[in-house]
Amino acid sequence: MTRGRAAEPRRSTTLGGTEAGGDEKRGLWWVSVEGLNGVGKTYLSQRLAARLGAGCRLLGELTDARQDEVTARVIGALTRPGATFLRTGHPLTETFALLALKVREFEQLQPPPPGVSVIVEDRGVDTVAVYQAAILTAGRPVGEAVDVVDRVHQAAAAWRPAPDVTLLIIDDLDTCVARFADRTGVPVSTADRALLMRVADLYTRLAAAHPDRFQVIERSGRSEEQTVESMYTHARPPQPEGPGPRTGRGRTA
Repeated sequence: MTRGRAAEPRRSTTLGGTEAGGDEKRGLWWVSVEGLNGVGKTYLSQRLAARLGAGCRLLGELTDARQDEVTARVIGALTRPGATFLRTGHPLTETFALLALKVREFEQLQPPPPGVSVIVEDRGVDTVAVYQAAILTAGRPVGEAVDVVDRVHQAAAAWRPAPDVTLLIIDDLDTCVARFADRTGVPVSTADRALLMRVADLYTRLAAAHPDRFQVIERSGRSEEQTVESMYTHARPPQPEGPGPRTGRGRTA
């Protein structure tokens, strides 16, 4: 990726419908993992990365990137004591700060490091788009949130490409909320539950709009091993003899 030069994003009227084009995109097989807080995404991403083997690098969630000084400082500035999400009262600033960190992650991997062929990204640009859209349009019609999701993707598309595969992990909302509260030790408020419901709806719309990229992984009723195996099936890079047609994307696995 050439620093300081923006590729012209392709415009689309569909949710999240832009992507960086040209030769800047490839070099790595990129898999992002998305889902609600409490769905078990981080743990499952770790399991998936281990399953993919030595050539895979796991990019942890931004809020867990304590070893990266720049990321840690930005996240620290966006964090308020006792807050469930990254909210400082300036949601547009938060959106662009988080988006910049996601672009930085991609830039740091260009050119690809030796021995690394697959990236598993725990929360990608889709997280920034969906969560910030839900925050920015709280109490307003969902159509406005859909528009914000698309605009965030358009902004990101000038600087980093969409993933090859996005695994959207879904589970029962009450189960996710209970896991999230158990992990943080803080009950989920009525307002935050409503925010998560909006986020879940936006994720569903985004996956439906991009079945070529999204694979929905249903966790309910499955063991961890079954869930990880389903993720692995759809996250594997194309075989050396040729990628062939992509099939089965966008369906619930």
